[in-house]
Amino acid sequence: MNKDSLLYPPVHFFTIVLNGQPFIRYQIEIFNQLPFKWHWHIVEGVADLKHDTAWSLQLGGKITADIHYNGRSNDGTTEYLDELTQLYPEKITVYRKPESVFWNGKREMVNAPLVNIQEECLLWQVDVDELWTVEQLCTARQIFIKNPDKTAAFYWCWYFVGENLIISSRNCYGQNPQQDWLRTWRYKPGYFWAAHEPPILVEPLPNGQYRNIAAVNPFLHQETEKEGLIFQHFAYVTINQLQFKEQYYGYKNAVIKWKELQKNQIFPVLLRDYFSWVKDETMVDTAQSWGVVPIFQIGKNGISWQLFRQDEMRKKTVTYQKIYPKIVIDTIFFQFYKTGIARVWRSLLEEWAASGWAKHIVVLDRIGTAPKISGIRYRNVQQYNYSSTDADRRMLQQVCDEENADLFISTYYTTPISTPSVFMAYDMIPEVMQWNIAEAMWREKHYAIRHAYRYIAISENTARDLAKFFPHIPASSITVAHCGVKSIFSPSIPEEISRFRAKYSISKPYFILVGASTGYKNSILFIQALAKLTNKEDFEIVCTGASLLSENDYKPFVSGVAIHKLQLEDEELKLAYSGAIALVYPSKYEGFGLPIVEALACGCPVITCANASIPEVAGEAAIYVNDSDVDELTKALSEVQKPDVRQSLISAGLRQSQKFSWSKMADLVSSALLEAVASIENAKKVSAELSIHVEKFERQLLEETIDSSQFLNLLSGSINLYEIDPEDESVLADLRLIRKRIADFWLSAAVEELESFYLGKVGKAHKILQNSTFKQTQLTEAEQTFVDELADNLTKVFANSMAINYRLAAMLYGLENEGDRTHLPNWLK
Repeated sequence: MNKDSLLYPPVHFFTIVLNGQPFIRYQIEIFNQLPFKWHWHIVEGVADLKHDTAWSLQLGGKITADIHYNGRSNDGTTEYLDELTQLYPEKITVYRKPESVFWNGKREMVNAPLVNIQEECLLWQVDVDELWTVEQLCTARQIFIKNPDKTAAFYWCWYFVGENLIISSRNCYGQNPQQDWLRTWRYKPGYFWAAHEPPILVEPLPNGQYRNIAAVNPFLHQETEKEGLIFQHFAYVTINQLQFKEQYYGYKNAVIKWKELQKNQIFPVLLRDYFSWVKDETMVDTAQSWGVVPIFQIGKNGISWQLFRQDEMRKKTVTYQKIYPKIVIDTIFFQFYKTGIARVWRSLLEEWAASGWAKHIVVLDRIGTAPKISGIRYRNVQQYNYSSTDADRRMLQQVCDEENADLFISTYYTTPISTPSVFMAYDMIPEVMQWNIAEAMWREKHYAIRHAYRYIAISENTARDLAKFFPHIPASSITVAHCGVKSIFSPSIPEEISRFRAKYSISKPYFILVGASTGYKNSILFIQALAKLTNKEDFEIVCTGASLLSENDYKPFVSGVAIHKLQLEDEELKLAYSGAIALVYPSKYEGFGLPIVEALACGCPVITCANASIPEVAGEAAIYVNDSDVDELTKALSEVQKPDVRQSLISAGLRQSQKFSWSKMADLVSSALLEAVASIENAKKVSAELSIHVEKFERQLLEETIDSSQFLNLLSGSINLYEIDPEDESVLADLRLIRKRIADFWLSAAVEELESFYLGKVGKAHKILQNSTFKQTQLTEAEQTFVDELADNLTKVFANSMAINYRLAAMLYGLENEGDRTHLPNWLK
């Protein structure tokens, strides 16, 4: 560092303070290590609740004698500042009002030092509880030197709300990029502060206007973060801080709620659950979870604070273990619906939070619609729009990159660009029912299926249907994880049922329908069957969930029968099940059938149809009817009322429901995700080894190279890697080279040896390539020329000895069916 850089630009730090212990003692130790010219301006005293801080009056903020002594600090800060000015008279200037006189708001406080700053410099706001390292201060100054056009700098901070608790989300309270944390300005004499909250330093212009210096050309958060410039802000870590803010800012119950936060054992949590003045989705997590070592920590005596030096912090940081793997979950479904799929994902998140596995996940919250569960880390993302899916994919990929995600899974068919994903299959209703697959929702579903590396299905039937409609998906890549049932779903006592019926004026025995609608839900079958009961007027119907039955659907059949359309939370849905004669669920197709298992768990008999996944869920604990037989259902409605039949169904249903649990599903899903990550990592290693083999893939060594188990394993792994990311150029190049060399081998091999090669390891390598999706990859110009030659020869050569050679080479490029196949030998058919 030359002499000029030691002098210019100087840095003028400024701090406004009232009761700054213990943090005020940190700053001078850091400043004294700086290798450049600096000065520290400290403005002490009480700021009246005016101007920028007048908002606190509405919250009940007030200035009491408890927080000051004659307008100055009452915690030893005043005396400490007097010591500093004596020790460093050339380096430190303290500004105060006369005793018992308050400053006219914080704006007057920050403007006080400017009259003494008569040189161009970097002006740096350092609040008393904001801690920087020597390295950070030097780096920040250096980037201003390298970028003389930059006028200010925004930074992120680690915002502490406890000794070891930090705000872990961004674009929220304490991390608002529109104003937080603007801390450094390029200053010239004559500038002044137009505001302090947020800080606005302005330059007077000749036309009488003012220019906001930070708005000209600032360093933005991502630029300073790249340089490691994230400071630590100890905003809410001592009782004294909380007591002060409760009085001065009017933060109601700040101390009590802060103590509750410190006692909490499960993180992350929503800050608004503890701080009433926080209204958004700000999350709190442990500093350890983010690899953050607090500069200040409680001392061994449990009272004082101690400073960790840089070398000590480095030693502590080494002990941090990065969370691996990291899985991003897009909770897009909650943006649109609160139905069964939402129940699945809420339950999974709750289970993972309870077990601690949630440390592996980051939940993408679409405009605040995701369920908020303690122990889950959230990241706010933009609203989903089917008209801009490409932009959404780019956004998701950016998030995955920023989070260093190892895997992605969506609650409803969204995909990033290149991060490997797992597809969750709930049902194949659009495919089975032959809906319009060109609709945006189903188009994205098919895109997500093709993009996925692994698959999870919520029933065996859904897994079979997935493989049926997408035959390229091997059964080994699909994990079946049945849904569960919440413990709240259990038989209710008669008194609770009576209160429920009275609340909703249900005066007669009733059948319950959940999610009633026409179409595949087939609820009209029940309406028609009930109409055939001679005593239909003796019953009522309770419809709950998203019912799409209109009056025109049921009125012609059950006029005179009371129908109650209710939207019930789980507590009351349990009562509705428990009090019903039966759940009638005549669905033509289900991906799982959550209402069935919930009803069984509540001791509610079930009448349903043996379609799709339903037998997996209901087992032998239901009455099954044909989904188009009205008379059979009418008979079942009568049968289920017989005491012996009813009791048998209830007992069997309670036993059947015990087979399903959300904890079991959560374990299966988390295991599938971990296995997918492990497989991906293995494929990457294999790809690296394969590249080494390819480099040695000389023509004369081809047979020897591919005639080995190691090479076959490497080739299979590389195909897996290709399926993870079909656009990975290095993998594509390797596979293209291998395919061409094997094709060349077939063309040059002796005819009498073809069979033995094909039935050996050479043939196995051939089949790995032929049976993969790689053969669908767009051909290069050179490959197309080669394939054209193969196709041409296939039409000509069956009269000569090269026929099978050309056939084998052509098969590698998807030309299995070209030319005359009547003369193929049995070993090739």
